[in-house]
Parts: sequence; C-alpha cells; structure tokens
Amino acid sequence: MEDQEIIKRAIETPFFIGRIAGIELQTAYHLHTGSLHQIVKDKEELENNAGIHLKGTASLATYCTKLVESYEHCTHIAEWDKSGAVFEKTGRSQEWIAQKTPNIPKIDALSLEPYYFRDSWMPHIKGKRILVIHPFASTFEKQVPKLKEIFPTQSWFEECTFQMIKPPMTMAGNHGNKDWQDHLAEFLPSLDGIEFDIALVAAGGYGMLISDYLFTERKKSVFYIGGALQIFFGVIGKRWFTNDAIMKLVNDAWTRPTIQERPPQYNKVEKGCYW
Repeated sequence: MEDQEIIKRAIETPFFIGRIAGIELQTAYHLHTGSLHQIVKDKEELENNAGIHLKGTASLATYCTKLVESYEHCTHIAEWDKSGAVFEKTGRSQEWIAQKTPNIPKIDALSLEPYYFRDSWMPHIKGKRILVIHPFASTFEKQVPKLKEIFPTQSWFEECTFQMIKPPMTMAGNHGNKDWQDHLAEFLPSLDGIEFDIALVAAGGYGMLISDYLFTERKKSVFYIGGALQIFFGVIGKRWFTNDAIMKLVNDAWTRPTIQERPPQYNKVEKGCYW
C-alpha cells in the first residue's frame, strides 16, 4: 500500500505519526552507544539548533529516554529515504529506532508533506479542528484566509478551523538558563483546555515530546511534521530556496516569517534556514 493511502487510513482512527528527528535522535543514539566524544558535540548542536538546554547528565538521560519512548508510542513512524542527505547524517539513529519498533509501520518522511502528491491525505482532514504548534503561529494565523490562494490547485485544509500556539523558543541560546524540562513543564498545561481533532507539530527538540503528550495524555491524533510545517501555510524560508518543487508553488500569497518571529541570534540556527 502506498504511503498516502496508509496515512488516509490512519486518519480514520486515533493516530500518532512521528518523524525521525535529526540531532535529537542522534544524541540519544550516541548516549545509547556510549560515544562520549560525540555526545559533547551533540549537546552543543542540540542546544543551539533544537533549543534543548541540559543541566547535567541526568537531564540528558531523561531527555533521551523520553524521546525514545515517544517513538515507541507512535502508531506510524516516518523515516528518511536511505539515499538522501538526511539519512547520511542520521541513518544510524533511524535504524536504531527501527530495531526498537519492529511492529510499528514505517512510511517515507516526505509523505507527510501533501503538496508533493496529487492524491494526498490532505482532503481527508476536511472539516477537522486543527491545533497547530509552531514558532510562527502569528504568521500562520494571518495566512489562513489565503490558503486557497497559497495552494490554488489543491484541496487545502478545506472547512478546517484552527488554533495556533507558539511552543518554547529556546534555540540559539535563548533558554534563559532554564533546563528543557522546566520549559516543557510550563508549556504543556497550556494545551489541556484546547479541544481539537488533529494536531500538527513543529517545535524543535520539544516536538516529539509534545506530540507524545497530546497522544498519550490527551488521547488526540497527532502529526509530528517538523520543519516543513511552515510550508503548509505558505511561509517560505531560506532552506527551500534551492528546492525547485517548492519554489514552483510560491506565489504572491506566500510570505516570510516576521521580524518579531526571529529569536535573538536566529542566524545561528542552521544559518537561519527557517527565516
């Protein structure tokens, strides 16, 4: 069965579709294998790019444990193509998770991005109440009235309603010297009073943990989309300037994140690729 069909069927029941993360899962893998020299490098990238500030060894162990548990709770896991650049960097951690989750169906990571497909899963969420967790929540709200212009040839969030929430923005050293656990503990209660059908999540190193909370504690369906979620709302960033397929979609209804959505030193985060 093709991945789009798998996702369409998943939408009919409570689901949690996770996606293989980058530096987050790489750190967990290196902790598992005892690669201490790699962990030192990983921790720097984990804090800078993913916003996970660790206060001590116990904090690192807790993060990695919870991250792995989140994959074990998934109904489906989206993996990176083994011939691609992402797998080249994070392939060992992906294979490690695959070994730990043999009974969880795997799909291709790009299948989460419906604009790449003619017969995508997007029409199957018609009329749903959508919770969106993303740092660019304010810009997304302004883009919602333009969705038909952003994707004029596709059924896109048809008859859906939205609630947008901004997750902790602690990347590039903006953690206020607070451990990641404190930031997460402060954020999660803000989700408890929200009624929704499906969540779409991109929240740096918190993303899979937030998704897991929504699925296991709130009993809600979740897509962990990650960085590509901004494309769903026609918000382009530097990362996609060389992606011909995406640039062909860009029109006057598309936009960039606002200056207010740039954290201090945002250019340190993968050269500012999301902005």
